[in-house]
Amino acid sequence: MLTIDQARTYYTDADSGHDFDHVLRVLALAERLAHAEHADLEIVRAAALLHDIARADEDAGRGGDHAEQAAIRARALLLARGVAPARADAVAHAIAAHRFRGSVAPQTLEAKILFDADKLDSIGAIGVARAYAISGTLNQRLWSAVAPDAVATREQHNAGHTAVAEFAVKLSKVRDRVHTATAKHIAAERHAFMAEFFARLDREVHGEI
Repeated sequence: MLTIDQARTYYTDADSGHDFDHVLRVLALAERLAHAEHADLEIVRAAALLHDIARADEDAGRGGDHAEQAAIRARALLLARGVAPARADAVAHAIAAHRFRGSVAPQTLEAKILFDADKLDSIGAIGVARAYAISGTLNQRLWSAVAPDAVATREQHNAGHTAVAEFAVKLSKVRDRVHTATAKHIAAERHAFMAEFFARLDREVHGEI
Protein backbone atom coordinates (compact mmCIF):
# COMPACT_ATOMS: atom_id res chain seq x y z
CA MET A 1 0.00 0.00 0.00
CA LEU A 2 2.91 2.31 0.78
CA THR A 3 6.62 2.04 1.49
CA ILE A 4 8.57 2.90 4.60
CA ASP A 5 10.18 5.87 2.83
CA GLN A 6 6.77 7.17 1.74
CA ALA A 7 5.42 6.89 5.29
CA ARG A 8 8.48 8.61 6.76
CA THR A 9 7.46 11.91 5.16
CA TYR A 10 4.43 12.15 7.47
CA TYR A 11 6.52 12.28 10.65
CA THR A 12 8.94 15.16 10.12
CA ASP A 13 7.66 17.17 13.12
CA ALA A 14 7.09 14.31 15.58
CA ASP A 15 8.51 14.30 19.12
CA SER A 16 11.03 11.66 20.20
CA GLY A 17 8.38 9.56 21.91
CA HIS A 18 6.26 9.29 18.78
CA ASP A 19 8.77 9.82 15.97
CA PHE A 20 9.48 7.56 13.02
CA ASP A 21 11.79 5.41 15.14
CA HIS A 22 8.69 4.61 17.22
CA VAL A 23 6.78 3.81 14.03
CA LEU A 24 9.51 1.43 12.86
CA ARG A 25 9.55 -0.35 16.22
CA VAL A 26 5.76 -0.71 16.11
CA LEU A 27 6.04 -1.97 12.55
CA ALA A 28 8.57 -4.65 13.54
CA LEU A 29 6.40 -5.77 16.45
CA ALA A 30 3.23 -5.69 14.34
CA GLU A 31 4.84 -7.83 11.65
CA ARG A 32 5.99 -10.31 14.29
CA LEU A 33 2.50 -10.51 15.78
CA ALA A 34 0.84 -10.72 12.35
CA HIS A 35 2.97 -13.71 11.35
CA ALA A 36 2.36 -15.47 14.66
CA GLU A 37 -1.38 -14.76 14.73
CA HIS A 38 -2.00 -15.28 10.97
CA ALA A 39 -3.29 -11.79 10.28
CA ASP A 40 -3.44 -9.83 7.02
CA LEU A 41 0.12 -8.51 6.86
CA GLU A 42 -0.59 -5.80 4.29
CA ILE A 43 -3.33 -4.27 6.44
CA VAL A 44 -1.15 -4.48 9.54
CA ARG A 45 1.86 -2.89 7.82
CA ALA A 46 -0.12 0.05 6.44
CA ALA A 47 -1.83 0.66 9.77
CA ALA A 48 1.46 0.56 11.66
CA LEU A 49 3.13 2.98 9.25
CA LEU A 50 0.30 5.51 9.41
CA HIS A 51 -1.04 5.14 12.95
CA ASP A 52 0.54 8.31 14.41
CA ILE A 53 0.42 10.69 11.45
CA ALA A 54 -1.87 13.06 13.37
CA ARG A 55 -0.04 12.83 16.71
CA ALA A 56 2.01 16.01 16.27
CA ASP A 57 -1.16 17.97 15.48
CA GLU A 58 -2.87 16.80 18.67
CA ASP A 59 0.21 17.52 20.77
CA ALA A 60 0.28 21.05 19.35
CA GLY A 61 -3.39 21.58 20.14
CA ARG A 62 -4.52 21.26 16.54
CA GLY A 63 -7.41 18.94 15.75
CA GLY A 64 -8.94 16.32 18.00
CA ASP A 65 -8.06 12.78 18.98
CA HIS A 66 -4.98 11.78 16.98
CA ALA A 67 -6.16 8.20 16.44
CA GLU A 68 -9.45 9.29 14.93
CA GLN A 69 -7.81 12.01 12.84
CA ALA A 70 -5.07 9.67 11.63
CA ALA A 71 -7.70 7.12 10.61
CA ILE A 72 -9.50 9.70 8.48
CA ARG A 73 -6.29 10.90 6.88
CA ALA A 74 -4.97 7.40 6.28
CA ARG A 75 -8.19 6.26 4.62
CA ALA A 76 -8.17 9.23 2.25
CA LEU A 77 -4.49 8.73 1.50
CA LEU A 78 -4.94 5.05 0.69
CA LEU A 79 -8.03 5.62 -1.45
CA ALA A 80 -6.07 8.23 -3.42
CA ARG A 81 -3.43 5.56 -4.01
CA GLY A 82 -6.03 3.21 -5.49
CA VAL A 83 -6.48 0.93 -2.49
CA ALA A 84 -9.85 -0.84 -2.43
CA PRO A 85 -12.33 0.87 -0.07
CA ALA A 86 -12.80 -2.24 2.09
CA ARG A 87 -9.07 -2.51 2.68
CA ALA A 88 -8.69 1.21 3.31
CA ASP A 89 -11.52 0.89 5.84
CA ALA A 90 -9.72 -2.00 7.55
CA VAL A 91 -6.57 0.08 7.92
CA ALA A 92 -8.58 3.07 9.15
CA HIS A 93 -10.37 1.00 11.80
CA ALA A 94 -7.08 -0.38 13.12
CA ILE A 95 -5.67 3.13 13.42
CA ALA A 96 -8.81 4.53 15.05
CA ALA A 97 -8.70 1.75 17.66
CA HIS A 98 -5.00 1.85 18.56
CA ARG A 99 -5.13 4.32 21.44
CA PHE A 100 -4.80 3.23 25.09
CA ARG A 101 -7.35 5.83 26.21
CA GLY A 102 -9.35 5.69 22.99
CA SER A 103 -13.11 5.37 22.63
CA VAL A 104 -12.91 2.91 19.71
CA ALA A 105 -12.33 -0.75 20.60
CA PRO A 106 -10.42 -2.95 18.13
CA GLN A 107 -12.86 -5.31 16.42
CA THR A 108 -10.60 -7.09 13.92
CA LEU A 109 -7.48 -9.19 14.38
CA GLU A 110 -5.45 -6.59 12.51
CA ALA A 111 -6.73 -3.81 14.80
CA LYS A 112 -5.89 -5.87 17.87
CA ILE A 113 -2.39 -6.45 16.52
CA LEU A 114 -1.75 -2.75 15.94
CA PHE A 115 -3.06 -1.96 19.41
CA ASP A 116 -0.81 -4.63 20.91
CA ALA A 117 2.29 -3.58 18.96
CA ASP A 118 1.85 0.07 19.89
CA LYS A 119 1.34 -0.80 23.55
CA LEU A 120 4.34 -3.14 23.64
CA ASP A 121 6.50 -0.23 22.51
CA SER A 122 5.37 1.68 25.61
CA ILE A 123 6.74 -0.88 28.08
CA GLY A 124 9.99 -2.69 28.83
CA ALA A 125 13.33 -0.94 28.37
CA ILE A 126 11.91 1.10 25.49
CA GLY A 127 8.99 2.09 27.67
CA VAL A 128 11.29 3.37 30.41
CA ALA A 129 13.38 5.29 27.86
CA ARG A 130 10.29 6.84 26.24
CA ALA A 131 8.79 7.79 29.60
CA TYR A 132 11.94 9.66 30.55
CA ALA A 133 12.31 11.26 27.12
CA ILE A 134 8.82 12.73 27.50
CA SER A 135 9.45 13.54 31.16
CA GLY A 136 12.61 15.46 30.26
CA THR A 137 10.81 17.45 27.59
CA LEU A 138 8.29 18.53 30.21
CA ASN A 139 11.02 19.27 32.79
CA GLN A 140 9.57 16.78 35.25
CA ARG A 141 11.41 15.50 38.31
CA LEU A 142 13.39 12.27 38.04
CA TRP A 143 11.47 10.67 40.90
CA SER A 144 8.58 11.47 43.21
CA ALA A 145 6.10 9.56 45.32
CA VAL A 146 2.97 8.78 43.33
CA ALA A 147 0.08 11.05 44.30
CA PRO A 148 -3.05 9.22 45.51
CA ASP A 149 -5.13 10.98 42.84
CA ALA A 150 -2.73 10.36 39.94
CA VAL A 151 -4.58 9.12 36.87
CA ALA A 152 -3.65 8.24 33.30
CA THR A 153 -4.81 11.37 31.50
CA ARG A 154 -3.02 13.87 29.32
CA GLU A 155 -3.81 16.55 31.91
CA GLN A 156 -1.41 14.80 34.29
CA HIS A 157 1.48 15.39 31.88
CA ASN A 158 2.81 18.47 33.63
CA ALA A 159 5.68 19.41 35.90
CA GLY A 160 4.08 17.53 38.80
CA HIS A 161 3.81 14.25 36.94
CA THR A 162 6.83 11.91 36.64
CA ALA A 163 7.83 8.79 34.78
CA VAL A 164 7.35 6.97 38.10
CA ALA A 165 3.72 8.07 38.19
CA GLU A 166 3.31 7.19 34.52
CA PHE A 167 4.40 3.64 35.33
CA ALA A 168 2.01 3.44 38.27
CA VAL A 169 -1.08 4.78 36.53
CA LYS A 170 -0.60 3.59 32.94
CA LEU A 171 2.43 1.53 31.98
CA SER A 172 1.87 -1.08 34.67
CA LYS A 173 -1.62 -1.66 33.25
CA VAL A 174 -0.51 -2.35 29.67
CA ARG A 175 0.29 -6.02 30.28
CA ASP A 176 -3.36 -6.69 31.05
CA ARG A 177 -4.71 -4.72 28.10
CA VAL A 178 -3.09 -6.49 25.13
CA HIS A 179 -5.24 -8.88 23.11
CA THR A 180 -3.21 -11.53 21.33
CA ALA A 181 -1.48 -14.52 22.88
CA THR A 182 1.83 -13.54 21.31
CA ALA A 183 1.63 -10.01 22.70
CA LYS A 184 0.70 -11.30 26.16
CA HIS A 185 3.89 -13.37 26.23
CA ILE A 186 6.06 -10.42 25.20
CA ALA A 187 4.25 -8.07 27.57
CA ALA A 188 4.85 -10.31 30.57
CA GLU A 189 8.62 -10.17 30.11
CA ARG A 190 8.67 -6.44 29.39
CA HIS A 191 6.46 -5.73 32.39
CA ALA A 192 8.76 -7.68 34.70
CA PHE A 193 11.79 -5.70 33.52
CA MET A 194 10.02 -2.39 33.98
CA ALA A 195 8.66 -3.27 37.41
CA GLU A 196 12.14 -4.21 38.60
CA PHE A 197 13.60 -1.00 37.16
CA PHE A 198 11.18 1.24 39.04
CA ALA A 199 11.52 -0.82 42.22
CA ARG A 200 15.30 -0.46 42.04
CA LEU A 201 14.99 3.26 41.27
CA ASP A 202 12.94 3.68 44.42
CA ARG A 203 15.55 1.84 46.49
CA GLU A 204 18.40 3.89 45.03
CA VAL A 205 16.56 7.17 45.63
CA HIS A 206 16.29 6.21 49.30
CA GLY A 207 19.95 5.16 49.51
CA GLU A 208 19.14 1.51 50.11
CA ILE A 209 21.48 0.12 47.44
